[in-house]
Amino acid sequence: MALVDAVPFPVFEAAVRVAGEALHYKDSLKQIMRNSGVSDNGYARYSDLSKYQIFRNVWDDLNNDGSRGRTVQRNLIDSLANLDGPHSKAPDPAAGRRAIDDLCRLATQAKLLVDPEDLARQKRRSAAAAVAQQVSAKRDELNSLNQTFRALHAEPDKQRRGYALEKLLTALFRLEELEYHGSYKTETDQIDGALTLDAFTYLIEARWRKAPAADADLGGLAHKVERRIDATRGLFISMAGFRKEAVDLFRLSRDNRLVLVDGADLQWILDGRMDLSEALREKVRAASIQGEPFLSLLTL
Repeated sequence: MALVDAVPFPVFEAAVRVAGEALHYKDSLKQIMRNSGVSDNGYARYSDLSKYQIFRNVWDDLNNDGSRGRTVQRNLIDSLANLDGPHSKAPDPAAGRRAIDDLCRLATQAKLLVDPEDLARQKRRSAAAAVAQQVSAKRDELNSLNQTFRALHAEPDKQRRGYALEKLLTALFRLEELEYHGSYKTETDQIDGALTLDAFTYLIEARWRKAPAADADLGGLAHKVERRIDATRGLFISMAGFRKEAVDLFRLSRDNRLVLVDGADLQWILDGRMDLSEALREKVRAASIQGEPFLSLLTL
């Protein structure tokens, strides 16, 4: 644990006065101590004493507890200095008010208290910095995936290129924080993967071939989707695109549950022009509103 500086003696004495003069019931002091990190046993052994004596004795015990004890002491100072005011039944409310003011002044001078506005500004700055760091890290990772994708166009080994595409898509889905399941087999199907977006599960078919995907290719994925519940859709990723007659066939089908992505779409996403999640939503909107199974992102 990091070292914590001791509380200056004048601040401690001012805190003793607040405990004795601004509080009325011992239970109030007990609650403040508990909230600050003092154990019930730490308080109970002195509970028969006055509020002043309870505070002094507990403080002495905390002195023997190293950095943890000094941290609790600072919590006590913060709690007492931030009281709204003395208890209405305090022995001398005016003296209690002065005691709280003195503690605030001394604790502020000792830099034990943080101004609420300064603290709020620090939190806003920290939050903004964290968001900026997250955005920068995501941009760097997306750029790395983009470089990998561009390099794959020169890969002569088709099988190796196909495996690399599957790994790249897996990394992209996880970068977008989508719930993703890698390739798997059932008794009747071989599935390249599955992801969840907006309460729908998308079965994935990913291909990198020279020829555009034909109606038989799309029909194969559509058949797998049809065997699942209605909340299942198909995501067909074809680097070479799709034959026009295949797209037309599914455009005329009111039972279509496929979303189509080609190589240009994927490049558009990897270039950072549109998040994958929003790209899929745009394609789903086009399929739902216009009956268009293949919306090219380049037209948006």
